[in-house]
Amino acid sequence: MAELSRRNFLGLGAVAAGAAALGLTGCAPSSPSSPAASTGASNIPDSWDAEADVVILGAGGTGLAAACAAANAGASVLAIDVDVKAGGTTALSGGVIQAAGTKAQKQFTSFQNDTPDNHAACYIEQAEKLADEGLVKAMCARAPERIEWLEGIGLKFVSVYGNCHVPYVTEGLHADRIHVYEGGGGIGNGGVLTDAEFAEAQKLGAKFKFNCKAEHLIFDAEKGVVGVVASEGSKTVNLKANKGVILALGGIDRNEGLSQALCPQQYWDLTEQTSLISGFANGDGILIGLEVNAALATVGGTIDFDGVTGQGTANNSPQMPCIFVNGTGKRFVCEDATYAYMMRAIFQQERQLRKPTYMIMDQSMIEQGVGPWGTADAANTAVADGTLVKGDTPEALAAALGIPTTTFADTLASWNNAIAATGADIEFGRNTQLASLDKAPYYAHLNTSMNLGSLGGVKINANAEVLDNNGKVIPRLYAGGMNSGGWYGTYYPGSGTSLMGGLVLGTIAGEQAAAADAWS
Repeated sequence: MAELSRRNFLGLGAVAAGAAALGLTGCAPSSPSSPAASTGASNIPDSWDAEADVVILGAGGTGLAAACAAANAGASVLAIDVDVKAGGTTALSGGVIQAAGTKAQKQFTSFQNDTPDNHAACYIEQAEKLADEGLVKAMCARAPERIEWLEGIGLKFVSVYGNCHVPYVTEGLHADRIHVYEGGGGIGNGGVLTDAEFAEAQKLGAKFKFNCKAEHLIFDAEKGVVGVVASEGSKTVNLKANKGVILALGGIDRNEGLSQALCPQQYWDLTEQTSLISGFANGDGILIGLEVNAALATVGGTIDFDGVTGQGTANNSPQMPCIFVNGTGKRFVCEDATYAYMMRAIFQQERQLRKPTYMIMDQSMIEQGVGPWGTADAANTAVADGTLVKGDTPEALAAALGIPTTTFADTLASWNNAIAATGADIEFGRNTQLASLDKAPYYAHLNTSMNLGSLGGVKINANAEVLDNNGKVIPRLYAGGMNSGGWYGTYYPGSGTSLMGGLVLGTIAGEQAAAADAWS
């Protein structure tokens, strides 16, 4: 492993100053002995309260995968978590996992020749040149074996479906890759996965400390990261890591200060929309990494969807007949693209114009019986309680919404004329519901975001080693899952990606830490 230079070590003060300039210091974990404040050659304490070969910060999906991998490799493992139990945000999720070329994919879909290379290429295009291609390829390559491993510890996969498309992705790269296990697929079903991982980690000998909050890394200029300062109630403890420390504490999901500084869309979600994330996801692992000069990667994206309509969440669910318009009455996005791609565009339009955006529908939604207002009774109830706005004509609907009537009417007419003339969405590349919206009455739904977390974290390489701001490995420090960045762009590429990242990158981090030489 590359060693941190003395220049890098002494540069920690500059990192702290930069954090202060961003307003991040008020968000940081508090402790009497921050390594960022030290200018000595070593922060190694005189005594330790506990030790293990591998110390893991976080006992969610990533931390549990890391614990299983490290313990299976013969390392002693101690995982700590501020919560009272294992699971984290992964337990609150649907538990679905992406992978290509698996037995389940061949069994349940028509994609008989899909490969991890195709999977990686799809992700890389969706990342819009922001992802580390080597990292993405390494992650996708290990995903199929992790599905098999989960089957080996008791999970049974019962279906596989796909994301909705992204218009600019090369044809043929999209495929059905989202694996659903028995008892999974709905919000909160991720606990089936984390319960199985937790039981396996304990079976392999991993130890856990709950109600234990990671505060800082203990860093030595020659040896690298050698331990962790943590708090248990009012007590401060030093945890020795003989081989390595793994950051698995998730993203900045609930941290308003960090979100305001690093991810405006996440800040919008926290202050104006709805979050479904664990209250413990405050970016502590990212802040802890910053204290030892860790670089950041691909911060600024979110996992957002419309929890009312579910538009774009799966390719096996019928899309609603609609168009989206902004506050000036103009269409702005492909409406059957994957959900976070659409929600990024919604956020950008609303910030740019400082006006809301809307999903526009006509009588077709009732005739087709699609979506939450697929019956006359449901639509009428929604109009009565203000969930939907109704207009007998396009102009009447626009007036009720407070958007320019002429522009909106022109937008609707342009869509209808293009569909009549070409049968295609020549403007944004939509694939489904290519039908006119010309059946009165008309309805509008205010686009709303439900947030499943932020994107971006400390920068890692394909060995899950954390890199500093000079591109060098920080010795004995690893990260994975949503605590890490670099394996996506600024919108979530589709369901099952984050759990795959936690499962695969947690495994790699656990393996690499277990294989490292002990520092003492």
